[in-house]
Amino acid sequence: MKLNNLINDKRLSKNNINIKGLSENSKEIKNNYIFFLKNTKNFKKKYIAEAINKGAKVIIYKKTKTLNLSKFQEQSLFYEVDDIAKSMSEISRKFFNIKKNSIKIYGVTGTNGKSSVASYISQLLTKNNEKCGIIGTVGSGIYPNIKDSNLTTPNIINICKTIYTFCKKGVLNLAMEVSSHGLSQNRVNGLYFNTVIFTNLTNDHLDYHKNMRNYFSAKLKLFTECNNKNKVVSIDNYYGKKIFNMYKKDKNIKTVSLYNNAANYYASNILYSKDGINFCINSKYGKKNTKIKLYGEFSVENILLAIASIVKNKKDYCFFLKKIEDLKPLQGRLNKYVKKNFPIVFIDFAHTPDAFQKTLVSIKKHFPNTDLITVFGCGGERSSSKRKIMGEIADKYSNEIIITNDNPRNEDPREITNQIVSGICKNSNFKVIHDRSEAICNSVTSENKNKIVLILGKGHETEQIIEQDKIYFSDKEEVQKAFNYE
Repeated sequence: MKLNNLINDKRLSKNNINIKGLSENSKEIKNNYIFFLKNTKNFKKKYIAEAINKGAKVIIYKKTKTLNLSKFQEQSLFYEVDDIAKSMSEISRKFFNIKKNSIKIYGVTGTNGKSSVASYISQLLTKNNEKCGIIGTVGSGIYPNIKDSNLTTPNIINICKTIYTFCKKGVLNLAMEVSSHGLSQNRVNGLYFNTVIFTNLTNDHLDYHKNMRNYFSAKLKLFTECNNKNKVVSIDNYYGKKIFNMYKKDKNIKTVSLYNNAANYYASNILYSKDGINFCINSKYGKKNTKIKLYGEFSVENILLAIASIVKNKKDYCFFLKKIEDLKPLQGRLNKYVKKNFPIVFIDFAHTPDAFQKTLVSIKKHFPNTDLITVFGCGGERSSSKRKIMGEIADKYSNEIIITNDNPRNEDPREITNQIVSGICKNSNFKVIHDRSEAICNSVTSENKNKIVLILGKGHETEQIIEQDKIYFSDKEEVQKAFNYE
């Protein structure tokens, strides 16, 4: 695409270069690319030099007093902007021809539940013969073909590139997780959301946001600063109620609840069993009893959020409610593994105090008379304040606890486990086994065949981060090894 079609500025009119790509990473630059120079603390000249050497023809930057471009001026076009994120969004949308009606985007934000809500939206729309793309924690792709990705919310260039690919394949819908980091860093700037969805907000990422006020403000940007048509909010938590009160006069806001029958979509008669959940969905379109082969109270809430997001009329409501029973759990979200003469094993991604407690409480509801062994750890260099709390929660609901490694990174694993142990009573039945493989093997044994083993924290992840090393590791594969060991 010609540069003048991307940037309408007389300063560049004489240099109508054919632009072949965009990137904010100097390592990804190729010939005739635009390079967006982000505000990094160090090595700006190094990145400029690398981008030029790789073929960058235009470098877009925000002017700073410390950046001297004189030695590079003859090697590339430099274009100064007031807002790099805004410029990157505008140029990316033009380059990939992303318009307001190109694709219907469902943006999901919140601490917990984003991946599941996005998955349920995708599954239900696919049942209606509507192709749906996904961008999120577990990867991106057209459901059900999802490939791993590094970030929950990629940068705007990659989002636009992905949308462009989806559109070429006839995809009309996109369920996208929108993280607080992505919102803080303006990664979704300029996108038009058909529906924005809020799940909940609990203690997490405070190493980045510093406090809950900042964390909430970041999440709120999806509603206040991003273009959107419809809003869907769970009012079963303080922050969801807060958002609802901000927009309660908006006719396009819908609420969901597990307890409040004033919500637009609410659940009643929730019954838990070892095989799943029976419950009744209620709305202005009527009520329907349904059964799902999923576990956890939060599964019901996430289904309600998905239904509220995609239903437009009674016909939709009746159709999608029939399909709820076919919903499958997301990889790493309370996945159940069973083998004769072994304990029932669940693997879940829960790594925040709120998700941790909800998962433990839910399993107790499904299996009220069965002893529970909880295997978990806490990530290094992340929200250390939650470690003692998670120890307390594990102690309250578990019969046995095994504390192990969960991405210690550059922190001393012993320090992490000591902080978790500080929340556990000295007389409780717990042990520390830092080797996660050994911890799983220690719990998934024939001796525990009449118990439940709950392995928390990593879910779908396939690596363990120890210091600088990323080592292949899968909770699922470790459970399968333990099943075959004896």
